Amino acid sequence: MRKIVVSALVIATLGLSSAAMAAATMATGPIVSMDAKACTVTLDKKVVYQFPAKCDFSKLKAGEKVTITFEMKAGKNNATKIVAAK
Repeated sequence: MRKIVVSALVIATLGLSSAAMAAATMATGPIVSMDAKACTVTLDKKVVYQFPAKCDFSKLKAGEKVTITFEMKAGKNNATKIVAAK
């Protein structure tokens, strides 16, 4: 019985971690605007992505096509990564 409970807990834990990883979403498009003070990037569909404080957008420029990885939390698109799109 103990082995069944332990096995069930392991499976449940793996399932939850997989679901958490699947929560990240990606968006691709050209940059319409950036606000380095607010740490936000707006793509062509007028969607704003919020990056953590102390962001560095010095290598990005308006019009550049990028892919942003983000998670929706409390009604905000909390971005974790931005890279040039191919």
